[in-house]
Amino acid sequence: MFSRLSITAPRMKGILKRLHLDRSTAVLVLAAIGTGLASCAHNKQFVAKDVTLETIHVQLPAGNADIDIYWPDTDEPAPVVIITHGFMRVRQNMAGWGKHLVKAGFVAVIPDLPAWSDHARNSRFITELQAFFVDHEAWKQRIDPTRLGLMGFSAGGLSSLLSAADSPNLALWVGLDPVDVDGMGARAAAMIQVRTIVLTAEPSACNAHGNARDIIAALPNPEHSSVAGAVHVDAEWPTSWIGEFICGCSTEEKRGEFNRLATNALRETLMVPSMSGIQWEH
Repeated sequence: MFSRLSITAPRMKGILKRLHLDRSTAVLVLAAIGTGLASCAHNKQFVAKDVTLETIHVQLPAGNADIDIYWPDTDEPAPVVIITHGFMRVRQNMAGWGKHLVKAGFVAVIPDLPAWSDHARNSRFITELQAFFVDHEAWKQRIDPTRLGLMGFSAGGLSSLLSAADSPNLALWVGLDPVDVDGMGARAAAMIQVRTIVLTAEPSACNAHGNARDIIAALPNPEHSSVAGAVHVDAEWPTSWIGEFICGCSTEEKRGEFNRLATNALRETLMVPSMSGIQWEH
């Protein structure tokens, strides 16, 4: 996915090759970049009031990154969900998820992944980030390390899956239309020891023609839901006009279905009875 318009033509061609787009789709993408024309009406974005947002910068062995932390209004240690963005995206493209989940009682952690397309390095960063929050003295009174989940969109779904395969203390992995690369995800999926939820859109060039099916097939006990009629960027929150131009128009209805399914899974796995009075937004 694309977060900036200042991309040269040769560099864009390389990007399109990485995304496995066919020639006709690539022509449309380059036309969109050149003209700046949007193909979809603007969608309403989720707005949360009284959200406590803290941005920090971390330096970990796998890389340095800015991280947004959404803190819930509770004095009790809260469950944590680390949420990862897609290829060529930034943490702000998952801010809607953070604003939603914090209102539901989670600590939502959304990092900028440090590597452009090195999914193994991004995976190591996510694993190190888990340890950073679990072991760091400053967070111990605010989070519950026994209730930790990972959720990732597209290539972020792949990186978070690789991390989940190396994180036996994790409680849950949620893949938001994840995209595999060179079978990395399928190989890691076979080693997963935690609950796994995979939510997919319709097959298209944007999700490598639905190659998450290989991940699902390799998972020991997958829970899979396909959102009928959804485009790839329905799982991103918020998306952008370029994302919609390339992948199709995102709708509130389809995004809401991703939201409902993911939130229910996180609630079932990470919430405890003492927090059952929290109001959930769907």
